[in-house]
Amino acid sequence: MSLDRFDDGAARLGHLACACPASMERASITDNRATLAAGFGLAVLAQALVLTVLPEQSRLLAPSVESIGLPFALLLMGAAVASFPAAMLIDGFGRRAAFGLGASLGAAGGALCAFSIAKANFFGLCLGAFWLGLAQGFALFYRHIAAQGAARNALFVFAGGVGAALAAPIVLSLARTPGASLLASAALYTGALALSVRMPHVVATERASAWRPSSRFVLGTIAGALAWFGMSAGMLHGPLTLAVCSATSVFIGGAMGWHLLSMYAPAALAARWPNLFPTAPTLIVALGAMLAGGAAVHGGASVASVTLGLIAIGAGWGAVNVATMRLLHDGARPSRAALALHDVCLLGAAAAGALLF
Repeated sequence: MSLDRFDDGAARLGHLACACPASMERASITDNRATLAAGFGLAVLAQALVLTVLPEQSRLLAPSVESIGLPFALLLMGAAVASFPAAMLIDGFGRRAAFGLGASLGAAGGALCAFSIAKANFFGLCLGAFWLGLAQGFALFYRHIAAQGAARNALFVFAGGVGAALAAPIVLSLARTPGASLLASAALYTGALALSVRMPHVVATERASAWRPSSRFVLGTIAGALAWFGMSAGMLHGPLTLAVCSATSVFIGGAMGWHLLSMYAPAALAARWPNLFPTAPTLIVALGAMLAGGAAVHGGASVASVTLGLIAIGAGWGAVNVATMRLLHDGARPSRAALALHDVCLLGAAAAGALLF
């Protein structure tokens, strides 16, 4: 391939641009949904392993009752902190570098959490959880990148979490111990790092058009924040409530696996049958299901009711995300900064749910 097939700007020394032929269609550069879905699935599976063991290990290592939720809250805060840097790095240095950096932070965070559990070090557990949160903040941009083509592409990437949900119980049964589960999460992020080098090196070469917040953006952000608030509270207290109800660790892992499957199943259904999820009715029904599920988890009447509550919370959260993806990406496209602001609002609400309940 000769140099005259490339853009003039791409050959200029020190200039950051997409090293792709000028004749290449933009769709062929951005439409790599399978790679994005695989990377997102690995990140979700790593997150599932972490969230299965983190609440109980926080309870065992926390110096006080008030600090039990701190590692989980720091994980969510790390994701919120990473939102704007992820957006800027994707635009300035390309998705290959940005997603590679995020996966590296996840690998380091999982290893540090495993080491901290072995040494009974609560501070190290908090720091490792924060690094894992930073990795999650980068991974959330997989869906926004896919939505450059259409909102349905984002649902396809989001549906990659279904495979993670099916694999989570198997990996947990093989890991057996909390430390091994966290090391497995580090290995999964290492896999995501290897996968990131297969992504096209695409950077922003054009100035983004002016964009103003619309009612669709505001509605999607508010509804998403409510869903993430409820999901966070349920995901933190569900495993603890099951443990109090004398559920075994294997059962808790299975219950979290069903919870995770219910979280991403709506996206898989919506990607195949989009008419099943009309936006406004979906938001109403999904938030109502999350409220009922949260009441069941908070009541803790039995192992069965808590498990069903977790499934209801997951399904409601997934359906809300289907609706918000359409509200954000069907129509006027938000800027990267606006998408980062959206994710900050969602993750901030999730951190509040972890700290307040």
